[in-house]
Amino acid sequence: MTRYRIRLVEQSILEGSGNFTVDADTPELAATVLLKAHEAARDACSNLVVLADGQSRRIDPREVIDNNLFCIQLDETGDEIGGEIKPDDGAPPIDTERHDSTGPTGTEPWPW
Repeated sequence: MTRYRIRLVEQSILEGSGNFTVDADTPELAATVLLKAHEAARDACSNLVVLADGQSRRIDPREVIDNNLFCIQLDETGDEIGGEIKPDDGAPPIDTERHDSTGPTGTEPWPW
């Protein structure tokens, strides 16, 4: 039997949203206004998106909308080799779905 170094990886996609009304010539330009406002908030280490007209919404992604679980083989120094190793059809099903981003206590966020 061979010994392997394997990294287990779980990736979660979180969702948070806020609705705005934006005057623009096209929906794409309206979206650009929001994306730039969001970028400005992130640059300020904030989750409060504020538009020039004063509209503001706190975008606080907490709802997990998707998870991806896989493994990666590592070499002797811990560097990744090969691609993602996903559970195959013969493996038992893995339930990675969570309904929020709270940690083990249900009230505190996960520590990462």
